[in-house]
Amino acid sequence: MKRAILAAFALALMAGVAGAADIAVVNGKKITREELTKKLWWQYGAQGLSDLIDEKLLMEEAGRMGLTADPKEIEARFNSLAAGYPDKVQFEKNLKSVGWSAADLKDLIRRQLTIRATVAASRRLTVTDAEAKDFFDKNKDKLGLPESVKLSQIFVNSKAEADDAYDLLTSVGADFAKLSSLKSADANLRKNNGAIGVISKGMLLPEIEKEVFALAPGQYTKPMATGTGFSIFKAEERKPGQAAAFETVKEDVKTALLNQAITQNLPLLAGELRQKAKIEVMK
Repeated sequence: MKRAILAAFALALMAGVAGAADIAVVNGKKITREELTKKLWWQYGAQGLSDLIDEKLLMEEAGRMGLTADPKEIEARFNSLAAGYPDKVQFEKNLKSVGWSAADLKDLIRRQLTIRATVAASRRLTVTDAEAKDFFDKNKDKLGLPESVKLSQIFVNSKAEADDAYDLLTSVGADFAKLSSLKSADANLRKNNGAIGVISKGMLLPEIEKEVFALAPGQYTKPMATGTGFSIFKAEERKPGQAAAFETVKEDVKTALLNQAITQNLPLLAGELRQKAKIEVMK
């Protein structure tokens, strides 16, 4: 379905620029709407058309089977997407940039959910508790909550700056948060007094993770090379890992396994419907 979303956005963007004239000027040379449309069609058009044909066939099958999406689930998924933006204005602005409205996005979600239900029903896809338990037992270590640490960081551009900061911490007991707000080269670190939040095991590079997870609360690392500069990390809090409980994750596991089965079966069903359909592609 992700591929279908990308294709839909690409086609929507092509439609959105159709009424525009020149859309950019690079060193005095214009980029026209025709150039952009041709490039987008070359990159996405064929795949987008194929996806739209499959969608049309799958939605017809949904109609034949009497399947529709639950309006409450449509709204929930829409709200989940909107929650990823700072505010409603920014969310709607991003939609408008590709020629979409909130109603367009809800309609896309409706079609996705309808197609999902159609594949599941037509292929008789279900996940039993026993199947979920088997998956859980084989992946229990991955389903629990990993060990985590709440970190603060001082980041500077050179080894000499990092050594100076480390000396201030160890020799005169400088306040880590204050020092980061004054010395860090990163604006966000300065603004947040060095706080970078909770980091779970597995999120950092191995060489950094080894040092960070060896710290007790209140301790900090020696200066180490990170990215384009040097950092000192301080552990503020530590939380041990927590083993997963089957009853807690059962429904999530069943949903994940069902989604996997639907993804595998969708092209198979679409292929079967194509064989029965009359499809004419205009040249």
